[in-house]
This record gives sequence, structure tokens and C-alpha cells, in this order.
Amino acid sequence: MSGEGYRILLDCRRRATALRARSFTFDQIADVLALDHAVSPLRLYRYAHGRTASDVVTAYNDLDPAGTASLREARLYDYEVWPNGGRRPSVRVLTIFARIYQTAARRLLPEGVHASYGVRDRDLLDQADHRHLDPCQCVPAPAPPAARDVVLPVGSLAPIPGAHDSMGPQPVAARVSPPDPARCAELLRALSAEEADVRRRELLFELALVLGGTPALGLLRHLTPSERERLAATAAQRAPVDGGTIGLLEKLMNRLWAMDESLGPAQVLPVAEAKRTLVGDLLGQASLTPALRDRLLRLYWNLSLMTGWSHFDLTDYAGASRRYNEGLAAAHELGSPALIAHLHGLLAYMALYQKRPSVALDHAFAAEGWAKESGHRLQQAAASIQLARAVSRVKHDEGALRLIDRATDLAGRGRGGPDFQHLGWLTPASASSYGVFCLLELNRPDQVMTEVGRRLATMTPDLVRERGFLHAEYATALVQKREIVAAAEMIGEAAQVTRTHSSARLVQSVRQARARLQPWEDNRHVRDLDERLRVLSITD
Repeated sequence: MSGEGYRILLDCRRRATALRARSFTFDQIADVLALDHAVSPLRLYRYAHGRTASDVVTAYNDLDPAGTASLREARLYDYEVWPNGGRRPSVRVLTIFARIYQTAARRLLPEGVHASYGVRDRDLLDQADHRHLDPCQCVPAPAPPAARDVVLPVGSLAPIPGAHDSMGPQPVAARVSPPDPARCAELLRALSAEEADVRRRELLFELALVLGGTPALGLLRHLTPSERERLAATAAQRAPVDGGTIGLLEKLMNRLWAMDESLGPAQVLPVAEAKRTLVGDLLGQASLTPALRDRLLRLYWNLSLMTGWSHFDLTDYAGASRRYNEGLAAAHELGSPALIAHLHGLLAYMALYQKRPSVALDHAFAAEGWAKESGHRLQQAAASIQLARAVSRVKHDEGALRLIDRATDLAGRGRGGPDFQHLGWLTPASASSYGVFCLLELNRPDQVMTEVGRRLATMTPDLVRERGFLHAEYATALVQKREIVAAAEMIGEAAQVTRTHSSARLVQSVRQARARLQPWEDNRHVRDLDERLRVLSITD
């Protein structure tokens, strides 16, 4: 580093220290330094942290998942002068820098170059957000339900406008509150990097506002310009609802489920709630044919399922119960025993987390009855899994394992289809792995370890949350066997998933697994684990 460069670094370090004392975030400090230094964001963030190039290279090579220690100071300087020269950093490089600088990866890109990356790369850049590591940072969480829609108590749901079926209560179309100016400004900044064409930018802004703001951009970039125009016209009621429009909404629904598994509920919930509101409004249009209305109502059920699941995964049990019950109302209107059974099963699962065993059994038996009436083997398999969980927790009865065997057999003989996409996760391999819950309740650690090992060996990499839960369950089995060193390591593996996934239930599972190690808290490996959990903000 030249003498002038070192002088600039020392000056920035002094200013950054003074600003941190006033609780400025690293993002804010970088913005302040940008007023005096016309350099790239990567260099600004290095200045904001007061680090030399050698410091950053060392930190990078420590974090590089490839373990190749490949970054050198000359390459770092190449990255810092791009795009006016040097070398363009890859997405993997930017995600590592984002963790070092405790910020979002897209903030490390100069203005106007975000769109030069491919669609998949832009998705990965949007996902790499480590601002939670900055103690001074307060990243906006999804707005609570009361700030976003009309919250109605369970059992007092109003009818959907235009509904004529008398099969039970109907869900009400929620209304979105006026857009927050700060969120609009954030969306406009993101769009300036996303889209250069003014007209297409305005269309994206209109659609993103309807679908939950900036988080919706990751979905909308997968639509063609004509699909965006079609969806915007329908959302603004400038065009009637037709099969093609519902198909677009279903396409976005599938992508939301993929986002939920890889990123978690915090990123998905704002979009899912806004989309549920939109579909509820579309259900009020008098021009819908019975076939279109049923298809749209099924989509409303799916979104009630998704929002309920997201609330549950964030341990917001009241919000989850509200959405699940509104989904039940839609399922009753559709007259679908399978959809009714599925939500009763999820209500049973949630009741176990709430430590309400009798409620869990009631819902599990209801799910089994409705699934039997549906005549669909996959739905019967899902109901058997939920009943097995409830029986193992409440009665500690080995009959739970027979229910898991039954679910595995039914899953092997059942078939999916358009009406059973909500069961796409249910295969014979996954069905048997859900017996791990029961095996832990029955204190059978060897069988737990065998089953978890088999499932981990066959599951796809995109199942991020499930992998985290399996690691936590494996760790619990290791504690039951008094294998403390291996248990601490496995809990650390589960904890690593929380870096990129926002499941509060997973954090809870990691904490519970760690609590089982309390008798060995003085063990060196347990102390090392505690430090990892503290860094990840899982424990104090």
C-alpha cells in the first residue's frame, strides 16, 4: 500500500470509529465516505471497516468455502477498481465479501452493473445478505399481519364477495395498507439497478408494489415482459381474469415454495401475503366462470397454506392458526376432503410445537378421517405421518412406527398430479425419514442415526431447511448416546444453516439440542460450539 493510500485508510478508520460510536451501521458509514472518496463500493466498505488489503485477504481466505486460500492482494485491488478496470468479481466472491463486510452483496456492486449478471446470479446476490451480523444494523423485518391486512379472529370469517356455496365460512379478501415511503424508496433504488428501460421499470414498480415490494423482484425477473404486462393489467383490473393469468400466478407460487425451502419464511412471507391479498381481490370479480373461480379459490387455499406455514416457521402461532383456518374455509367451499385433511394435519403438527398434545391428537384424527374420505393415497400418507408424530409425543407408543411404515407404503403406491402439488415433497424416502421424530420420542438413537444418514445421502442440495433439522435431530441422538464431541460438531452443522435460512423453528431446534449438552458445558468442544452459536446470534 502506498503512503497516500495508507493515509486515506487511516483517515477513514478514524471517521468510521467516530461514527460507530454513534451507532452508525457499516452501510451508513460507507455512504458517508462515498461523499469524499470516488472509489468502488468494495473499497468503500474496506475503508468503513478500517481494514488493510492484507487484513481482508486473510479474512477472505479463512471464509472461502473452497478452502483454497486463493485470494491475493493484487487480485483484491483488481476487484476494487472494477468496472473501470481490473477484474469483475464472481457471485461467490461477492457473497464472501458481503459476510466480511457485514452487508448485502448487492450493495458491493457499483450502480448500474447488477443487471449485467445473469438471472440466476442476481438471485444469489439478492440472497447473500449478512447485515444481521452488524450489531448496529436493524434490518426491517416483515411487517406484522396487523400492519398489512385486516386481521379477523378464527371462526368469524366473512364471505368472499360473489361466493354462493354454503359449505362453511368463507375467507375474506384482505386489503393492503398504503405503501410505506421508505419501502418505496428502497424498491426504486433496487429497480434502478435491475432495469434500465424506464417503461419496463415503471411496470416492475407497479407489480412489485402489488406483490410485496423489493422481495418480489426475485420472482418477477423470471417472467417475460409480456407476462409482466398481463399480470399488471389483471392486478389493476384493466383486464379480466383468464386461465393464462391464473397460470402465471401458479407459476410464481411454485417459485415461492422453492424460495421458502432455500431462504426461509422471512423473505417469502411479505410476497405470499401480498399475493394472497391479490387473489382474494380477484375472487370478487363477478365475471369469473365456475371453473376459473374454483381454480382461483384453490390458489387462495395454496397461499393460505403458504402464509400459514411461513408464520409457523417464524413461530408466530397465532398468525399461522389464522391463515390455516382461512385455508380450511376455502377447502370447505371447494368441497375437497384432501385439502381439508392437509390443513388439519398441519394444525396438529403446530399444536405439538405449542405443547398442546390433546389438540394435536384431535387435529391428527380429523386429518386421518378426511384423508380417508378423499381416497387419495398420498394424502392418507401425509395424515399418517402427522398422526404418528402426535401418538409418539402423547402416548410414547410404538404404534407410531407402524403408522410411519403405513405412510411409506402409501407414498410408494400413491400418485400426484395438478391437484396434489402440495404433496410434491412426499416420497417413500421422505416419508420414512419423518419417523425420526418418533424414534427420538421413543429413545432409539441408533435407528435415528441410521435413518438420518440414509436421508442425508439421498436428498437434493436445495432442501436447506430439512437438512438443518436432520442435523439437529442427529445431534440429539448423539447426546442420547453420550457422544458429546460428535454432538457438538453436528449442532454446529445445523447452526450454519441459519446463516442463510430464516426459520425460527430451526434456531429453536438448535437451542434445544444445545440445551441437552448442559451437563457437559465445561467440555472444550461444547465451549467452542457456544462461541459459534454466539457469533451466529443463536445464543447470547
